[in-house]
Amino acid sequence: MSPMMPSTLHWIVQYLIAVVTMTALLLALDMMGGETFVRALLSALAWSAIASALFIGTRYRNMKRNIACSVCDALDKK
Repeated sequence: MSPMMPSTLHWIVQYLIAVVTMTALLLALDMMGGETFVRALLSALAWSAIASALFIGTRYRNMKRNIACSVCDALDKK
């Protein structure tokens, strides 16, 4: 791991934040569309887990390769 690379805990927290927020958004959209809660929750969890893995995985790979991302840098400066 390079000196500027965040810890594993950082990536786990980023993934969990992405999954929770995306699940909430997808669940709300499905519920507004008339879907039952259980079916909407399972669908939202599945899609958010996949999408979050891709998003966080891409951020991790880019950071490991030292590829600059102004949006990612702005998000990391909380």
